Amino acid sequence: MASPNKGFSSQKSLEIKTKSIETTLVPLVTQISTLVHFKEKPRCSSATNEKTLYAINRVGEVVNTAVERFVSVGESIGNENPEIKSDLIDGCREARSAGGAIKRITCVEHDSSGKPICVTDRQSMVQAARGLLTAVTRVLLLADIVIVKQIISVKKKVTSTLNRLEGVTSFPEFVKLFGVYGTQMIDLAHLTGDRQNDLKDERRRSQLSASRTILEKSTMLILTSSKAYLRHNECLHARKCRDLVYGQVRRALDMVQLIVYDSGSTSLNDTSTLTLLLAKNEINFVKSLRQFEYAIEMLNVSSTSTTKEQLEQLYNTTIDNSQDFTDSIYISIEQREKVLQYHKKLQEQLADIIKLMFDAQNDAFTTAIQTIQETAREFRQQLEQMAIFRASEFFRTHDENVLLNELKSYSLSNRTDLLQESIDRFHEQAEIAIELSKLLRHISSCDQLQVSSEYHDMIFQNLSNMIVSSSQSLAAHPNSRVGKENLDALCRCWEEQINEFSILVKEIQDFIEGRREKTVYLSLPRPGKHGTTSKSGFKPTKLDSDEQAKIAKVGLEMKLVTSEMDAEAEKWDEPQNEIAKRAKNMSSMTFSMYLFTRGEGTLRTTQDLFTQAYYFVEEGSRLASIVREFVNQIPNKTIRQEILIQLDQIPLMCHQLKLKLKNPVLGKSSTFSKVDAVISETRDLMNAVTRLCTTVFACQSKYKTIDSRSTPPSNNIAYSRPPLSSSKRSLLYRTTSIERDDHIETAAERSLRSSSLQRPSSYLPALDHI
Repeated sequence: MASPNKGFSSQKSLEIKTKSIETTLVPLVTQISTLVHFKEKPRCSSATNEKTLYAINRVGEVVNTAVERFVSVGESIGNENPEIKSDLIDGCREARSAGGAIKRITCVEHDSSGKPICVTDRQSMVQAARGLLTAVTRVLLLADIVIVKQIISVKKKVTSTLNRLEGVTSFPEFVKLFGVYGTQMIDLAHLTGDRQNDLKDERRRSQLSASRTILEKSTMLILTSSKAYLRHNECLHARKCRDLVYGQVRRALDMVQLIVYDSGSTSLNDTSTLTLLLAKNEINFVKSLRQFEYAIEMLNVSSTSTTKEQLEQLYNTTIDNSQDFTDSIYISIEQREKVLQYHKKLQEQLADIIKLMFDAQNDAFTTAIQTIQETAREFRQQLEQMAIFRASEFFRTHDENVLLNELKSYSLSNRTDLLQESIDRFHEQAEIAIELSKLLRHISSCDQLQVSSEYHDMIFQNLSNMIVSSSQSLAAHPNSRVGKENLDALCRCWEEQINEFSILVKEIQDFIEGRREKTVYLSLPRPGKHGTTSKSGFKPTKLDSDEQAKIAKVGLEMKLVTSEMDAEAEKWDEPQNEIAKRAKNMSSMTFSMYLFTRGEGTLRTTQDLFTQAYYFVEEGSRLASIVREFVNQIPNKTIRQEILIQLDQIPLMCHQLKLKLKNPVLGKSSTFSKVDAVISETRDLMNAVTRLCTTVFACQSKYKTIDSRSTPPSNNIAYSRPPLSSSKRSLLYRTTSIERDDHIETAAERSLRSSSLQRPSSYLPALDHI
């Protein structure tokens, strides 16, 4: 390994990229500032009284004592890490020397009459302070190398285990290695989570978060894809799916390594590769246009502030970054022509400005600047509207659940012709999502949203290819349980990704419209009786990671049940089918309860949740009554008996849910338990209703002469929503302007999020004694 601290004397090598180092230096900087400001006073000033001098003397002694403690920790770190020991010892020696110098400078001397006097000039104090800060910063950066090495070491272990996993030929051997891989991934998640929280750079922090999310989501896919391949190792599609998963994990691991290296004091042998990979796509349309606008604005200050060549280069960069809009096949001809018109207008107006640059006092020059600024603003708004409109169209016209169910159904039935048609439509949906990700990246003006758009672009490409390969593998082996399990896991990932993508669209739209403040989410619990305590003055209670994981898992299962119910009910969506109406009402209410677990939707408090559950129970009881009247008309005794067995579960489960709702609560623990119990009971009841309705709808189709309109349509149910498909309903909720701070995370987020809590960096010496 090359010397990790080579070039520490340069200014760049002392660049602080982590919050922990910056925080460690704060008390030292504060105390030194006090000393330097004191030395600015005239020597032996009458204002410098005896009490002040002794106070400054104590500050100097405290600084020296703290530096001694700091240096002792630094030296112990050097002894544990031979590769940086010599440099760390040198830095500690310099820090000790500077601390001693400050102590000497601040010592109190006395004149012939015994009166304390100040004899040291300000220049000596400034030199000593500068030397101390440089030495302490150098020691901290050297100690930070140990943290970087620790992360890279664990990353290499994960990569090594991943390579071994890929080469196994038996499932028992795979299970053994997979356990090792899981343990190593947990260690890596904790270390990278700490590092992510510690980074100062927003873009690097977002990139590391995205990489960690990919690793977390890919863990289950490694298991299912490897099982499918080991079971059908002769199948090329199964192998391709597994290779795609492993390739995605390796790219994420490499990105983690690059970001960790970039955030520390070490460097790769090939720094050009590091810079190229991390800087990729850093400048998007909004940022390039902003640079162009800034250069134009500076012409108001001085016509020589920006040259003609610089203006033309910034213009060309802006136009290049808008090419994704003109090149996209999903952008209409009219919209494309509007973009090209703005290209032409900007070019013409820039040419006018360049002509007038030599006569900056001319009023025409000022007018030209204002004109091009207005055109640039309209151009940006045009592209933002285009991207958001295309995203809204995508969610309105595409239902991922229907398409995924088709892929599963045709794969299991080995209907290759229909499967290929579904694959083609799925490819089209994936390509639109990828195009949208690129467009959204260009209109994202903050690093977090831009990186998130890039992350979705990559995930949509990889995941769509995995799903296609998995469906083709299952079609070749339609009776394979592991093949079906793999496709199910991939489809769940796709649904989660589409859901997260819709949230990203809403966040970008809110950012564009200036809605950056989040509404407080009045969640678990509020003091006093629910629904009666004033909301002002109380902060929402945060759930810990275990509670988040538990409630998010149940919530996600609830969402999947509603999707299944919607898909089934839409097949029988007849105006007078009262059973389908009731089922859709219940599905809609269940979905709103699922949104509560994410901190979204209209249910903002636990009381709202419990009220919605009461209406859910009432609707379930009505549904059971209607189904019973229908079942009594079925002539086939066997079928009638089977349905009645399923139907008898509904009133019992409704009663159990009512009992849960009557439980009194006091405090966070009991409130969370009640919320968890209510959501779990609702999920189970919805599962039972879904199975019952599937059977009933089939009977309605078989016995068409039986009338299922036994009960008149009910009044509107509180909190319920129109019966939309899951995707359309999701869009309806996502486009609301309400957001919450303490949303409960999804199952896909919980592991890495819970491991990213800030924890002290054990290798960084502390100056908290100052």
